Order: sequence, then C-alpha cells, then structure tokens
Amino acid sequence: MAQDDRTSASAATRDNLDAVASFSDQEAATISRWQIVIERISAFCGSAAYFAGVLLFILIWAGVNAWATRRGGFALDAPPFPWLQGIVSSNALLLTIAVLIRQNRMARLSAHHAHLDLQINILTEQKVTKVLQLVDELRRELPGVRGTPNAEVAALTTPADTGAILEAVKKHLESAPK
Repeated sequence: MAQDDRTSASAATRDNLDAVASFSDQEAATISRWQIVIERISAFCGSAAYFAGVLLFILIWAGVNAWATRRGGFALDAPPFPWLQGIVSSNALLLTIAVLIRQNRMARLSAHHAHLDLQINILTEQKVTKVLQLVDELRRELPGVRGTPNAEVAALTTPADTGAILEAVKKHLESAPK
C-alpha cells in the first residue's frame, strides 16, 4: 500500500494493516534458506520465460541431433532422443517436488489464516450479540420506545453455540454429494 493511502486510512485500519504486515514478516522470518531457494525456483519455473526456454531447448536439441543423424555426423542424442527424455523427466520430477514443497507451506499458511478468520468471526459474533442485547435492554427501559421483542430479536440476542454450528457444518459436509 502506498504511503499516501496508508496515512489517509483511519487509525484502526492502520493498526490492522500493521498487524497483517507483522504476521507476514514473522512468517517470512521462519522460512529456511532452502525454502526460499525452492520457492524462487518454483516461481521462475512457473513463468512464461521458463516455458519458452524449455520449449526452445527441446526444439534445438531435437533439431540439432536429428540434423546430425540425417547428415551422417555425430549426434549426441539420436532420435528418439533418450537423453532428452531423461533430462525432461528429471526436470519434471524436480519441479514437481519443488511445487509440492511450496504448496505444503502455502497450505500451512492458509490453515493459519483460516484459523485466524474463524477466531475473528467468533469474536465478532459475540460482540454483535452483546450490542444487540444492550440495544434490546435500552428499548425495554426507555418509555418512549414502543414494541415488543419478537422471536427474531430474541434469536439474535442469544449467543451462538459455536460447537453446535460446527457439528451442523460437519454433518452437512458429510452428507453433501461428492
């Protein structure tokens, strides 16, 4: 976020941005050098430049060796190019491992974010319920405010049973078609 955008934000927004940045900095500080290297390799190998480079390498390799074979000269890897197949297979294996390592870290980070979201959502629900309870109390105590609480208001002012909700979600997910 640009500095101008940050200074125009409210104090609470700046605090939230600082908390998220701090969380990201702490996560980045725990990454090993090998993890950083693997992630950089993985990021590069997912680029269009890498794709074009590999494609160009394969075409040149096959072209040069096929041309040398047809001319009767020395071909390092004559068709059907077993060396090229080995190089490409080894590359694919190493890239797969690098991507899996990166995905495992991203999955752990995503789980942390999901847990944080859950905690904040539960806290928010508790706060909103308390505010609704206070508003309902004020409504009952102020003589000028008319109306009686209905079932919907009563339901909204009752704190949510997170355990029951979690069980309902589990049952729903288990019964959903796969």
